[in-house]
This record gives sequence, C-alpha cells and structure tokens, in this order.
Amino acid sequence: MSFKLFTTLSVVGLAFSAQNAMAWGGRGHHTICSAAVHLVQSKPLKDFLLNKPHVMGHLCNIPDIYWKGLTADQRKHGDPGHFIDVEVLGLAIKDVPTDYKAIVEKYTGKENMEKRNSRIQSVPAELGSNWWRADQFYRLALKQAEEVAMLPAPANSKEEQNEDLPYNKAFYSMFVNMGLMGHFVGDNSQPFHTTSDYDGYQSNHGGIHGYYEEACVALFGADLEDRIVKKAASLKKATFMDKKLSVVERMRALAVISNGEVKAVLKADPMTAPSTFKIEKGISLKSAAKRQPPEVGQKKFDKLIVEEMARSAVLLASFWDKIYTEAGSPELKGYKSYKYPFTPDFVMPDYYDTKVEDEAKTK
Repeated sequence: MSFKLFTTLSVVGLAFSAQNAMAWGGRGHHTICSAAVHLVQSKPLKDFLLNKPHVMGHLCNIPDIYWKGLTADQRKHGDPGHFIDVEVLGLAIKDVPTDYKAIVEKYTGKENMEKRNSRIQSVPAELGSNWWRADQFYRLALKQAEEVAMLPAPANSKEEQNEDLPYNKAFYSMFVNMGLMGHFVGDNSQPFHTTSDYDGYQSNHGGIHGYYEEACVALFGADLEDRIVKKAASLKKATFMDKKLSVVERMRALAVISNGEVKAVLKADPMTAPSTFKIEKGISLKSAAKRQPPEVGQKKFDKLIVEEMARSAVLLASFWDKIYTEAGSPELKGYKSYKYPFTPDFVMPDYYDTKVEDEAKTK
C-alpha cells in the first residue's frame, strides 16, 4: 500500500487529490522484492540475498506498515514518495525534468494545470516524488556498500555478532536501504501510482485502486513469484533497463509504461455499475463503482499484473547489481550477524528542502 493524502469528504479544491491508497498491497510488494533476489546477476550478491528473500520482502513493506504509523510531520514528507501525479505540471511523464529541486523552484506558486483557478502550494505534496525517493535509497545503499568495501570483516565469532562493529553496521545499513528502495520501485509499476486519477473516480471507475492491486492480487496462485521471475527474462531490453541512464531516468522510463496501461486496466475492469462523484455545499461525496468479485477481476488482470510486477522486480535487481558493482564488488561472506530489520528508522527526503516546505505552509 502507498499513501496518497485524501479524505472521503474533502473540499472542492482537493476533490481529486492523493489518498491513503495501497500500492500492490503487502503480498505484492513482498513478492516483487523476493522475486528480485532471483534476478540479481552478481553471484556474490545473489548468494547473500538468496538467504534473505524474506528479509527483503519485509523491508519492501516497511514504508506501508511501520512508517504508516509515524508522526504527521514525517508522513507529510514521506507519503508523496509513493506516487507521481504529473498532471499538476501539465507535462507528459517523459518530459518531466530529473532535477527535483529545480522542479520545486520552477513550479511552486505556478498554476496547477489539473485544478481550475488553483496554484501549486507544495510541489512534493501535489506532484509526488516517487522516482527521487527510490534514487535516495539507491544513493544511501551505495554509500554503505562503499564503506563495506573499505572495512575489515569480522575476525572471529564474537565480532560477527557485534552490531557495533563498523563492517557490520555498514553492511546492515546497505541491505536495509536496498530493501526500502524496493518499495518505491514497486510503486512505480502500479499504473494508478502514476496518475492523479489514482482511484478511478474521474473515469467513473471509482474504487479500482484497491480492487486491482490487493483484492485481485490476493487470489493469485502460489506460483506468482515464479511467474514474475520467468516474465522478467523477456524484459531485459526494455527502455528502463538501459544502464547508461540514471536511476531517476530509468524510473521515469518505467512510469511512462505504467501510465500507458491505465486505459487497459480500466477496459478490463469487470464493473457492473459506474462510480459516482458529486459536490454538495462545497463537499465532495463519492460512491465506489460496483464490480464483479475479485475472482473475476484476477482472471481479467492476470497478465497485466504479472508483467507490471516483473518490471519492478527486474529493475530493482538491476539497481541492486549496480550498487554492488559500483562499490567495487566488496567481499560479502564476512557478514554473519543475525540482526533483523523489524522497524528501520524513517528517512526524511533529501532531494528538496523539507524545512522550506514546512515554513511555506505556515505562512
């Protein structure tokens, strides 16, 4: 699940703003990241991760479980990292600049191209920042991997379990950040995380978000991960797999594909009655569409969902490989700690000035 800020009853100006929506749900995110382990190409890294697919799956859900219960101040900066709503800028996804600070500087106060007679008050809150959030965790993981490459591994069994040993601390932070990154790479393949019509109400398919990504995903067989891994083999030449591109550019390339499938999902939606949306006395009221049971939807969405998840899985594995090789392919056999990342600390975005955003909202 991912967070888009919305309330069922909202003022007219926020009628179609982001909501507390779920991106692939717990099973989907876990499966994407577990599948990515099997798609890693660097043998030493793969050998390490093959012992931790459950850990990577857990980490990939942290932004939707543990971090969901954080303070309002943390969530207002963390939640936008789950989506990208380019409609507010009036740009096609492929034309969105890659410098986030430049976007904030250029578009803050400019007309919101999605809302009539409205100006952009907060670029992070209204546009979202999914691609840059993934890039942030990539950079953090790379920094730790570079430290691992320079530090001596544990010399004995006592040091192996010493959580304060520099090597163990750097190694732990490395794979934790790799796993957290996986969540945001996963968000990017879910079509409704690339559009302001995140739940289908603008197209009379209200309620499609959770139905598509969680209710239907829950009904896939036990072979879902295997299907994702096999499908990924056909995606190695996709535009987002071009290693010459930056992390943000590759995330943007994936978003172009994901967004292009919104219409296909809506066309396959087994809806029996459209949703409704109306405004009464300045308050927006919604009623979700009626549709056939998820068992029907799962069959209609089957191929779409598997391929979308496969895109995230193969891209994530490629990012993990690049982190490892860019760090100099450090020796990984020395890590023996049993420390488990139950509740990793929240990481504040670093690709825009959060303090400036906070001050602007208080004026």
